Amino acid sequence: MSSRAPRIECATRLAAEEDLPVLAIFERELARSAFPEDPITDLDYHEEKLRRALRQEPEGMVTMMVTGSGAPVGGEVAAWLWLSTKRTLATGEHYGVLRSLYVRRRYRGRGLADDLLRYAGRYFSARGVDRIVAKVHHENAGALAVLRRGGFSPIHVTLEQRMHCDEESEEEPASD
Repeated sequence: MSSRAPRIECATRLAAEEDLPVLAIFERELARSAFPEDPITDLDYHEEKLRRALRQEPEGMVTMMVTGSGAPVGGEVAAWLWLSTKRTLATGEHYGVLRSLYVRRRYRGRGLADDLLRYAGRYFSARGVDRIVAKVHHENAGALAVLRRGGFSPIHVTLEQRMHCDEESEEEPASD
């Protein structure tokens, strides 16, 4: 027996201007999981960022709306996917960036993230892109599991050290 919640009926469509307030909330939640030490939580910031992206590559911004008999009146955004097509400076190669993938908490475990990853594959394939990158915080086990199920594998590990400089210290750093 599967531990997954029952599937729900959803319709995938391009994001629209009227979706931006809800998508900004999703982006704030993604920022909290991606940058737990210092997330940007200002909804106006996220909404403006999304507004610019909607003008730049609107076909890369997709929502899944709950449909069917259990759907709220007027629909509800159950999940969100934001894709960008980029080009490397060194070689000019086109590649895809999975910028955001978010499923509203009450709809998780129903296969929506997997559906959106398949959508991303079709989206980039249609554009001649054969490499997709996604950045995920190392502690975000849910996102890592979804991406691995979707065929993603790690290629880099970024390590960080936080420096705690004392402003009153006037010592020069030691040299070798």
